[in-house]
Amino acid sequence: MVERVHSVIRFDGPALSGHSMDVAHLAPALLSLSEVVKAANTFANGDRAGVKVYVNANLEQKCFELNLELALTIWEQAKLLITDERIVAAKEIAEWIGLVGGAAGGVGWGLFKFIKHIRGRKIESVTVLKMKDGNSVIEVRVEGADEPIIISKAVYELYADKNIRRKTLDVLAPLRETGYDSLKFYDGDTVFTEFSSDEIPEPGGSDLPEVIPQNLQKSNIRTGVRIRKAVYEGTSKWTLVYKRAIDASIDDLDWLNTFQSGAVNAPPGSSLDVDLEESYIMNENSEIIGEATYRVVKVHDVLLPPEQKTLRFREGDALSDE
Repeated sequence: MVERVHSVIRFDGPALSGHSMDVAHLAPALLSLSEVVKAANTFANGDRAGVKVYVNANLEQKCFELNLELALTIWEQAKLLITDERIVAAKEIAEWIGLVGGAAGGVGWGLFKFIKHIRGRKIESVTVLKMKDGNSVIEVRVEGADEPIIISKAVYELYADKNIRRKTLDVLAPLRETGYDSLKFYDGDTVFTEFSSDEIPEPGGSDLPEVIPQNLQKSNIRTGVRIRKAVYEGTSKWTLVYKRAIDASIDDLDWLNTFQSGAVNAPPGSSLDVDLEESYIMNENSEIIGEATYRVVKVHDVLLPPEQKTLRFREGDALSDE
């Protein structure tokens, strides 16, 4: 099954008056955009869905306009094997990045818009808020602003990933070249995000502040967990038993690849010796809000369940209480 979403971005400036754009400027920007989209899809869907970005240039305008199409393919095996996890739609992923308008997680801030707004500004506080529906949003208070910025957890995670952040800045790189004035993101005929050549961050992002929630607490412990449900393909969360049943990602990709290739035997009921990271949100009274989240940072060893031996009795054998 393929789901598609359309977007329009437009570079403008004297260098583009002939409806052409230097491929040395365009190609790296488009490749970076493709990598940002793929990274966002991996964050959202793991290996359960793939995404491609298609480009068509509109040469009728006195600029260089690109019609983008995100094609999200939901793998048939994912639909069959993973029935308890939602596949994040292409439109939602595009909203997170800021390629289409709409409410990214219900709060209206995509990655590009967030980057533009906080460039060169001081962050006063960052707080994770639990919503009534159980989802989390991030409240960012910027010095000098009357109202806080509310971004979705997805936008926060994309921004926090320095590689994704760098690739996002690479999409804006043509604006550093002579003859480029602006880059606009359209929702229909409406511009919902725009960068001028003097609004783009430094190439390495040195003028972008770190966004670290003050009330998000993390603890790491080496412990044993028991496998209740393993994932034999992809990077979806496993169901493990640690005090109780938990869902956790296996972020030790070397071990995960070894397990999924069949080189390591770890059937359900086995125990793993792991470094486990527990994250939780605390309120102003130092009380934990909602459920903790977990990820396995390192797998040290696998402890197989004990073998079950079958007792065989010969005809005529009797049991005795003696």
